[in-house]
Amino acid sequence: MLLASCGRETPLSLLDLEPCPGWQGVIPQNERQFARAAAAEKAGRLCANTKLGAVSEAVE
Repeated sequence: MLLASCGRETPLSLLDLEPCPGWQGVIPQNERQFARAAAAEKAGRLCANTKLGAVSEAVE
């Protein structure tokens, strides 16, 4: 019985469930701004996908 409580279970309250920001600036007007916006969006999506993976593992 004691070993049954030593699993990998992670309470969902311990997971970081804050939103991941993407691009929050103005609409890009030039190539430099577009590149920065695209990088920010990619970082936000990677952050969100990482959090979804953590939640998925915790639920399984």
